[in-house]
This record gives sequence, structure tokens and C-alpha cells, in this order.
Amino acid sequence: MYDRVNRELGFCLAARPGLFVALSIFGTLILSASLVRIRFETDIRVSFSPRNSRAAYETDVYNEFYNISALPQRSFVLFTSRDNGSMLRPAHVEEVLRVDQVLRDKLERRDAAGRRSCDPLCDLNAPFHLFIHEWMKFQNDSMPSNSSDTVLDFPTSQFFNNDVFVGMNMFGVRTAPLMFANRSRIIHVQAVILWYVSQVDTDERREVLKETTLNLFEVSKAGNFSERINFEIFGDEIANSEMIRGALEATLLMSVGFGLLLVFVTCVMWNHCSVKAMPAVVGSAVLSPFLAATASFGILTWLGFKMYPIMCVTPFLVLGIGVDDAFILTHSWSHFAYVESKAERLARVVVAVGPSITITSVTNTIAFFIGFFTPAPQMSLFCLCTSIAVLLDYVLTFTLFAPVVLLCSERTPKATPLHESGPKDAAGFLVHYTRFVCSAKGKAFALLAMAILYALSGVGIASMRSTFEPAKAFPSDSPLANSLYYIRAVFDEFFPMNVIVNRPPEISNVEDYDRFYRMVSDLEELPESYSRDRTVLWLVAYEKYDRSVHGVNQLFNMLTLSDASEYQPSYSNLGSFLEQLLHPPIIKYEPNEASGLKELKSFQMTVIAKNMSEWANRAEYVEKCRRVLERYPEYNATIFDGDSAILDLILTVPKDLLGSIAVTVACMAVVCLFFITNKIGVVIITYIISSICFTLVGVLSWWGADMDPVTMVDVLIATGLSVDYTAHIAYHFYAESGPSRERLARSLLEMFAPMLQAGASTVLCMLPLVFVPTYAIVAFAKTVFIVVSVGLFHGLFVLPVLLSFMPRKLTSCRSQRGESDLMATPHKALQTKPLI
Repeated sequence: MYDRVNRELGFCLAARPGLFVALSIFGTLILSASLVRIRFETDIRVSFSPRNSRAAYETDVYNEFYNISALPQRSFVLFTSRDNGSMLRPAHVEEVLRVDQVLRDKLERRDAAGRRSCDPLCDLNAPFHLFIHEWMKFQNDSMPSNSSDTVLDFPTSQFFNNDVFVGMNMFGVRTAPLMFANRSRIIHVQAVILWYVSQVDTDERREVLKETTLNLFEVSKAGNFSERINFEIFGDEIANSEMIRGALEATLLMSVGFGLLLVFVTCVMWNHCSVKAMPAVVGSAVLSPFLAATASFGILTWLGFKMYPIMCVTPFLVLGIGVDDAFILTHSWSHFAYVESKAERLARVVVAVGPSITITSVTNTIAFFIGFFTPAPQMSLFCLCTSIAVLLDYVLTFTLFAPVVLLCSERTPKATPLHESGPKDAAGFLVHYTRFVCSAKGKAFALLAMAILYALSGVGIASMRSTFEPAKAFPSDSPLANSLYYIRAVFDEFFPMNVIVNRPPEISNVEDYDRFYRMVSDLEELPESYSRDRTVLWLVAYEKYDRSVHGVNQLFNMLTLSDASEYQPSYSNLGSFLEQLLHPPIIKYEPNEASGLKELKSFQMTVIAKNMSEWANRAEYVEKCRRVLERYPEYNATIFDGDSAILDLILTVPKDLLGSIAVTVACMAVVCLFFITNKIGVVIITYIISSICFTLVGVLSWWGADMDPVTMVDVLIATGLSVDYTAHIAYHFYAESGPSRERLARSLLEMFAPMLQAGASTVLCMLPLVFVPTYAIVAFAKTVFIVVSVGLFHGLFVLPVLLSFMPRKLTSCRSQRGESDLMATPHKALQTKPLI
């Protein structure tokens, strides 16, 4: 039945080839019309943050707590001394404050409504400013009158008898056991880091932040800002800019790959068409994939999606895949060169190549579509775009490329082969190769090779790290790499884990208050957490204040001979406490009209962790904190980490990857079953696909890949591509009749050259990507190279060996080809007739 459908399709295309070409071009132009409204997503955090995850809920809680519409953009500046001395020297501090003032002038500027872009977190560096303000007084010999109330210590200083945590701004601090005359025990500060946030809810605010941070980034790269200090700046907008730069570099280099591919396609077509027809045939071979990719972008734009930088790879990937079908079709067209009627010739070509091209195209489409469900939005949309493009290219192969081949063909077929020696040599080689594959030596070599390959792959997979960093999305030669290198040391010493408590404890209730502190203790007792002395919890200071107010009241009661009472914590003094602190944004309250007091609604506390430079460690720590908070549901507490969405990916990638591969391979098997009715054959194909995937992951590990969302998507892509190196040989084998060795020889003769050409074209198209210093893009190129190499090895050697193992009764198949006699031309297959 399927042969009849393909045959009718061939006659239909041959009847009106010009019409099909025109409709194909016109249709893709209509689908691409929406590209005038194309939008790009350049936020690196949005690119890798899954929707509808726990992290998304935690972000919503955070935004609601601070009454902001979207997560602010972050920046930090890390200062070190050029002479490796302490940063706590007057001249060095002045330079730090100079950079700090540049950012504060921009971020703290008020708009017409009196709002600042850094609100409500403008005072993130207030502890450092307070510390420096008091420290400078001692340096200037202006001993303040209240100096006895000041202790400049680390990680907590005291000002006016209040503890202030300064550990988030100074690192590599060494202290002395005794206090100096300047009321400090600090003898050395290796680095100072200042933190900034800005809302980017308007284009103006985003542009101000981008311009300011990029200008400082350029100054940092120049390295001539100061003779005393160096500074490194990292910011979301800088990372976004570098990510775009990496995408542009990739696009330029892939243009070189396109040139190499164009030369290769021309060389392949040289023996199949005349010089006059060459431009039309080669042009349509590469035009079909590009039109498909363009239409795919247009469809996504119609649907309202934003495009991501990594999607610049899509047109070239589809090109590398699409020309494979062109090679197979032209090879088959040459095979049927003896057919006099062009309509009959095209019908036979469609019958011959239709099933195998359909298998590979459908499986590629499914594999990419399954990748659409990967959590990272950037990788998800990349897969969806490529899936649509591959499907459209499949259609255009028959409606655009095939009619062009027909229109450019000669009216009278040649009776004698062109370049006859070439095919004879190839046929002779394949005869000897088939004998080797079917021999005991060939089978022994295959067994040994696969054992070595599996052993190396197993070791590689076992050693893969489950981790991820946004730095993988921008070029490794970026100065941002230095910034991230320095921040690693900071995160090993200090990492804040914010906790939003949406149902505060009732401190007058001893049991409730004690249980709350048990929750805090559980967080602090995690191996990665510091102890209580570094936890930032305002209730400690408040209880101290509340106790002192109670003491004053007790003294007043004694003087007035009133009854004294035992101290019991309460929120009755919360109002005056908050007034002294100028109403910090981390404490949310509402006035109680009945009592006239402040009613506490929610607050933020911060637990400080260590050894968080590795993102895998951060991911595990975030999960541990979540589990602690889940044990205390009465406080409705949630953690917040600005990168928790990405951290969630790290935790789920191994499970998601295994599940996605299983689903993809199962779908491949179902598709193959429609075209290859022999169940043993489908089992063999499924094994080969699984083997390619296993080997691919192992080799990627040896080549430096991590178990991350990028690898996950790359493996899914490879799963689809692996079918290209199995379906063609398997389909032709089961479609042929006769002894297994003869069927295998004819299948290899039919597909050996096109498969090699397909692999070479894909590698050439992706080859320039290895020079792009961006992990995500290079990892993709490595995946393509490995899947081509491993796929060709499996498809042209391992698969034939397995097929030769099978007894004839297990490899027989009621083939459409054998019954229809459409392909019963074994001797003609040894000739290569001119296409045009």
C-alpha cells in the first residue's frame, strides 16, 4: 500500500513539477512573513530557567514579598589589591568607593514617581558603608566619642551595641586575637565585594543598567582604572551581552561551514548532472533546508515565541541533515537512469527512497520534539524549532528538490554508464567488504571493538559530573570567565541562602518560638552551613532590644513601687524597633488598628553557607534546605536563590535524560515497525540506536562534557540522528530478496556512498563550530562529530554483522519492493547513469 502511495506521489510530482516548486517557495514565504515581528530573548537566566518548577514558585514568593513584578538583575564588583596586600587601606578603600559611587549614582537615581531602580534592595552594601565610615574615623585620628560602642570585627561588627553582619562584603579576612587601638581585630582583607540589584521593568531602566555595567566591564578589561586595585565585574546584562556575542561568532563561523558544504555538495553532484544544470540542482539541495528553517522560525513567531541565541545553529543543522536526503534521492535517480519515461523514473525513485527518507525524517522530528519537553526554555525551543524545520524539509525534499531534478534532467536516458571505472571499483570493494563482514574474522573484530567501546563508554559515564553553570552559554574567552573564577573563592567562603518566612512565629508562645529556632538550627546544622554567629536573623537583635525596653520598664515600675513582671518576648515594641532601623525591607508588617501596634506579617532571614563554588554542591544544598523547611510547614517558609531554577536542572538531568532516551528510542522503534514489518529487524535497529546513544554519552564524557541540560538535549538530538545510520541499510536489506549475503551486498552498494556523503556533509557543516569558545555550541558540535563517527561505524559495520548473524527465516520480510518488482534491477545498480 505504501508503495502505491509513493508511486502515485511520484507521478503527481512529475505531472506538474513547476507548480510544486512554485507552491513550495510561495508557501514557505507565507509562513516566514511573521519574521518582521521576530523577538529575541537575551536574558541568560530566563533562557535556562524552567517554567512551572519549584524554583518558579519560590521566585513568585520572593517577588510578592518585595512587591516587585519581576526578578531584579544582579551585578557584583570584586576588588583586589595589585600588590596582594590588604584591601583595608585608606587609599584602596577610596578607589573602591569611587567605583561604588558610579553604580550608586545610576541605580539610586529617582524617577518622576520618586522610585529608584534598586528599590527595595538599595541598602545591600549598607553594612560595608557603615563599617568603612567608622573605620575611616579611626584612620583620621578622629576618635568618636562613642568609640566604646564600636567594635570593627569580622564577620560581625558592633555599632551602638547592635550587631551588624559584614561578612558578605569582605573575604580572605585574617584577624588577631586581641583588639587594636582602632577598635578592630582585622589585620588583612584579601578582597572586597559589593552587590547591586536593579529592576528592569522598563526599557529605560534596563538600558541604564546595561550601559553602566558594560562601561565598567570595558574599564575592567583595560586594567588601567587604578594603580592600587583591580576590579572584576559580573552582571546579568554583561552575561547576556557575551551570550549574544558568542551566538554571532557561531553564525559567522557556520557561514564558513556552509561554504565548505556547498563545495562538497557540488563535488558529489558532479558525476550526476551537467554543468548547465549544476546551479539549479545544487541550489535546490541547499535551498530546501534553509527555506524549511526560515519557515520554522516564522511559525514560532506566529505563535508568539521569543527566539534564543542558540537557535542560530538551527538553519545549519537542518542543512546538514537535509542534504543527506538530497544525496540519497540523486543516487537513486542515477540508479534508475535506464528508465525512459521521466514520470516513471521519478515514481520509482520515490518508491525506492520514500520509506527510508520517511523513517529518518519522522524519527528526527520525533526526537527533536521530545527535546521540546526538556526543562530549559532555550534548549526546549531550539528543539521545537528544529523539529518543525526537519519536518518541513522532508516535505520540501519531494515538493521542491525532486521536481527540480526532474526539470533539469535530460530527455533521453544514456545507455552507457558515466565514469564506469569508479562504480566498478566501488562494487569490487563492497563485495570484498561484505565477505569480511560475514566472515568469522569480521564478527570477531566487531565483538572486540564493541567490548572496548562499551568499556570505555561505561567508565566515561560513571565519571560524569551532574552540574551546570550559566558560563557555558557565553564564550570562555570572555573576561567574565575571570570574574567567575574569582567569585568561586568568594562562594567557597560565603554564600547566602535567603529564607522567606511567610507565617512568623509567635514569640510570646514559648513552644512556637522554640520550634522556630529548631528550624533555624536544623538549617545551620547542615554540613554546608555556618553556625549561628553568621546567620542573619533580625529576631536576635529584636529580642535583645525588647528585653532592654522591658528592663527600663521594670526600673520605672520599681521607682513607682509598681509590681514587677518577668520578661516574656512579644512584638509590642516592634514599631519602635523598626523605626530605629529605618524600616528595613526584609521585615513586612501591617498596623493593627485595634491594638495600635505593628503586626508582623513576614520576614526574610539569611543562612550563610560555604564551599558553594561548585554548582552541583549548591544544588544539593538548596534541596537540603527545602527538605528542612518542609518539616516545619506551620511557618510557610520558602528558600530563595536567584539561580535555583538552574540548580533544579542539575538535580533532575540524569533522571530526565534516561527517561527521554527511553521514550525516544521507543518512538523510533514504533516508527520503524511501520516500514520494516520484520520484528527481529526492529529489535536490531532499536539495539543499534541504544548502542549509539550509550557510546555517545561515554565519549562525550571523555571529551570533557558534564551531565547537564546541554548534554541532555544533545543526546536526544543524536538519538534522532542515529536512525539515519541504521534505517537506510536495514530497510534496503529487508526489502531485498535472496540469500542474506547478496541482500547485504546490494544494500551496502545502494547506501554505502550516500551514507558516507551524508556523514561528511554534516561534519563539514558543523566543523567551524569547534572554534567557537562557547561550551553549549562546542558541545553540540562534538555531539554531531561523535554521532556521525559512531553512527557510521554502527550502520556500516556493526549492523551488517548483526544482520549476517540472523538465519534467513528471521530476516525474511514480505517486502513491498519484492512484490512490486519496482526495484528488481540488481545489475543496473552497478552502473551510475548520468542524472542530467
